[in-house]
Amino acid sequence: MPFLLSYRQNAHESRTKRRFCWAILGLLTASTVGCRTTAPIHLWRPPAMASVSEKPLVLMEIAGPADTAEALRDELLAETAGNPITLLVPEQLDTGSAIQLVSGHQNEPSDLAIASAARRSGVAHMLRGEIVHATGNSHSDERLSVVWRLVGLSESSTNEGVPVSVDQSSIQQRHPDLMWVPDPQARLRQAMVRETVGLLDESVVRQRATLAHPRFRLGSAAVRRGNRLAEKGDWPAAERIWEETIKKYPGQTAAWINASIAGAARQDFEEANRRVTNAIRLSVFSPLQKTLAEETLVWLELRQRDYHQAFDLPDPPGGWRVTQGTPDR
Repeated sequence: MPFLLSYRQNAHESRTKRRFCWAILGLLTASTVGCRTTAPIHLWRPPAMASVSEKPLVLMEIAGPADTAEALRDELLAETAGNPITLLVPEQLDTGSAIQLVSGHQNEPSDLAIASAARRSGVAHMLRGEIVHATGNSHSDERLSVVWRLVGLSESSTNEGVPVSVDQSSIQQRHPDLMWVPDPQARLRQAMVRETVGLLDESVVRQRATLAHPRFRLGSAAVRRGNRLAEKGDWPAAERIWEETIKKYPGQTAAWINASIAGAARQDFEEANRRVTNAIRLSVFSPLQKTLAEETLVWLELRQRDYHQAFDLPDPPGGWRVTQGTPDR
């Protein structure tokens, strides 16, 4: 019996020691790695369809429910008026004296006649839309889905089709300012207009960037203070705090990671890459922190590729470090 009691006591002490060791290890891990958080960031995105440069396009029929199609057409024309991407309607084309833009029934324009008139007017593409899903009433939370087709009018042009779908959740993430629009239908249409313009020209999109959120290390409180500013969209103020933290605590890896994202927020990708490279070097003995730094490097390069593609810039000196092919957005 004494032997059994001694065995149980030793086993209990052993379990207690193991739990204590795991607690210490968890604390050390937390002090080294910390948590993650996200913040909204606005970045450039290249056109999803073939670039149409500054030439106008002809907006053809938008097929689908008449009320939704007509309202979407009017809002799309108003949004692009005077912008580099200008949408024209067939009636605005130079038809010439020998061509009538009519088909064989109900005086509707024929595609062949419109294409001919468009070429004479210097138009290189026609844009068609088909509404495949539309909200049913003014209080519905349903989505609005449109398939857009860009039809090239020259031999070198390619025809492309891209589906676009917006709902209340995606609007809240990508276009939060539209949540103030009281009518859900109008909100969906305005979001669809923005997404459609983004198909044709470079645009600014709202994404969420992953930030390091450290604890129990020198400078962690300052890093988290910068995170709160970034979460509110104040990236310049957040960057200043992270830079001050780096000067005071050069080994604060989380500050280097977050400061690299701040560099991307102002399109300084050279500085962003320098910072994240330093973060990777500093995190050599912290596997989880190293993982976040390497993930940030990939994210930064994808955003830089988007930026270069949007403005037709050459590849950076030395090429791309970690990504190949078309960026994955």
